[in-house]
Amino acid sequence: MRGFSALIVLMVASGCTPPPPVEQGGVGFGDYNAYLRAREAEAAAGRTASVQAPVAPYDPYAAPMDGAPTAEELARAGITGAASLPQVAVQGGAAGLPAQPMSPSAPEVASVAPVVSHGGISDEQDFQAVATRETIESDKERLERNRALYQQVQPGELPQRPGEDTALIVEYAVKAPNRLGESIYPRSSLALASHERACARYPNPEAAQEAFLKSGGPTRDPKNLDPDGDGFACSWDPTPFQTVRN
Repeated sequence: MRGFSALIVLMVASGCTPPPPVEQGGVGFGDYNAYLRAREAEAAAGRTASVQAPVAPYDPYAAPMDGAPTAEELARAGITGAASLPQVAVQGGAAGLPAQPMSPSAPEVASVAPVVSHGGISDEQDFQAVATRETIESDKERLERNRALYQQVQPGELPQRPGEDTALIVEYAVKAPNRLGESIYPRSSLALASHERACARYPNPEAAQEAFLKSGGPTRDPKNLDPDGDGFACSWDPTPFQTVRN
């Protein structure tokens, strides 16, 4: 009976004792947790080494960013294959541009008030407006300057066109009994040959009509200016004057 009780006590004691740790052989670590921590550290180091920052083009005006690691510092830390961070300009407001202008003596744009021209009706008759900008002395000086520039032009005779007597041909057109193209005066058929040559001697039909009337027209045509006998030389048209007559 006493031996049976001792056996039961031994069984209970063996059930409460924790089992010995399982040996994980073949990995070179003391336990499995240390192995997992080592793998995570290696993976983190590989990700850091594979990341490369973009390389900015060389800029002589740029300064390195404060706190940015250089390639040498990354190499000492065990990170290889990574380039230094891009350089940015710390002054000037834009990357790659100098902080100061290239030409310090460049002229500055002066702030000039725009000149406003007041068009429309003059305010010279407005006492308040004139009093704000004129005095008695300045107004007197302005009047004297205007009097000095004033010139009175004497009337003269109207200029006459050389070689033309407009009143003569107008009077004839108003009193003519026929229209352009209506033949009422006898002419020789032989005169048609040199008609265009005769009219070419005059600058315009008005001058030809004046010469025609002064040389005996309309009844006579010694210059061969009216071969059709209507009394109008070189096809001069009296219709505007005859329309006023009617």
